[in-house]
Amino acid sequence: MTHLSILNVWRVQSVYRCLFFICLGRVYCASLATSPRTMSVVVLALCVTISALLYYLSVRKFSYWRNKNVPHLKPLPLLGNYGEYILMKKYVGHVSQEMCRKFSKEPYFGAFYGTEPTLVIQDPEIIKLVFTKDFYYFHSREIAKYTPNEVTTQNLFFTQGDKWKVVRQNLTPLFTSAKMKNMFYLVGKCGHTLEKLLDEETAMSGTVEAKSLMIKYTMDCIGSCVFGIETGAMEITTEKNVFVTMGEIIFNTSKFHGYKLVCRAIWPKIFYALGFKYYSTEIDIFFKSLLMSVFEKRNFKPTARHDFVDLVLALKQKNHIIGDSLNSKSMDNKKIEMKVTDDLLVSQCIVFFAAGFETSASTLSCALYELAKNQEAQRRAQEEVDEYLRRRNNKLVYECVTELPYIEACLNETMRLYPVLPVITREVVEDYTFPSGLQVDKGVRVHLPVYHLHRRPEYFPEPDSFHPERLYGDARMTSNPTHSSRSARDRGNVSVYASPKCRRP
Repeated sequence: MTHLSILNVWRVQSVYRCLFFICLGRVYCASLATSPRTMSVVVLALCVTISALLYYLSVRKFSYWRNKNVPHLKPLPLLGNYGEYILMKKYVGHVSQEMCRKFSKEPYFGAFYGTEPTLVIQDPEIIKLVFTKDFYYFHSREIAKYTPNEVTTQNLFFTQGDKWKVVRQNLTPLFTSAKMKNMFYLVGKCGHTLEKLLDEETAMSGTVEAKSLMIKYTMDCIGSCVFGIETGAMEITTEKNVFVTMGEIIFNTSKFHGYKLVCRAIWPKIFYALGFKYYSTEIDIFFKSLLMSVFEKRNFKPTARHDFVDLVLALKQKNHIIGDSLNSKSMDNKKIEMKVTDDLLVSQCIVFFAAGFETSASTLSCALYELAKNQEAQRRAQEEVDEYLRRRNNKLVYECVTELPYIEACLNETMRLYPVLPVITREVVEDYTFPSGLQVDKGVRVHLPVYHLHRRPEYFPEPDSFHPERLYGDARMTSNPTHSSRSARDRGNVSVYASPKCRRP
């Protein structure tokens, strides 16, 4: 279709919209001068007309997969195939798993996330195309073009394109092995505080709420390593810790907040046109104030700590950051320059805090839950830690990450059972053709069903059971590449998974 024809179609649609609202206005004016009975008929006619219009808008894309000859499920108006998740009745991982089981022999199938066409891919080889070889076509998350509408969503997790690439390149220096090693003593210090807190908690009760305990621990670690501050999250006080409160606001689990999340993801244009925001402005204000206070303590100059705050200070002083273009098809290798704004820096601060504490806390709490249920795995994990401490004279050092293979296997098996993101979402940024010949258009959603893949018996025998041995030693080298802790090249993780309770071993 030419630009001229597209313009003509747009003009015709605009004319029809104007005529529709003019007719509505005239009907309303006429109804004011009519009898109550006639007015009731007019109101009924209006309701029927509006309902018909809404129905049409909710189903107009439902022929997408049929036209492309892709196997798909029959969708429901407005809800598509994700109705139970959209209505907050079922975990999205379970909804996705049920759909995938209906197409167990298909490498991919079509679905509708609300009103939007979505390709669900369950073949590992095609997933590799999405994450590696043809990553450029799928680098965007859903509705990434709306990220400038909120301060919080301008961070590395939500953004796309050259902006994502440039920011990522400039933040990567924070995660070198040398810098991680230099920060490790801070993690060890938080570990001693956790041990003390655990003694106090178990003295008061024989049962410990694992998720809240791990949230406090990971918050202290992030505060100390990333921002150079003491959050005090693990202190037992009568007043609620402000960082814990911020965490609860970011990961609000109320149904209303869930509905906002869904509406923003499916109908972002309407969501923002109505003046809604997904994240509270309290978050922006708090973290901007936090950054400024840390800046003042450091006299607005980078220090010898070389932590996240020093990196942000350096970026702020530069005023501009430079990086490569994400488009590998470009032949001129032109560098991309981007202005550093306070909103950009605050948004990165928020994602480091949120993704840093929540993902680790979720995985650790689920690992404790599984170890509490599996006494043999618990015994073996404890023996490995005891042996390590004897070997290292009761000191925890950075090298422990490579010297505790069974602990690592327990964490990997936990991430298999409880992936931080049960479904990874992508959006096609340019028309793309798969090796099978299927062409998907720009803007189509792509869902990668991580939860389902991790629980497929052909990949992981007894998929619902906790067996760290499957990811330990030689077995780890032959484990299936569908395990996202090994193969998924995602850009960050945030989880709102349930918090199990467990007894202290």
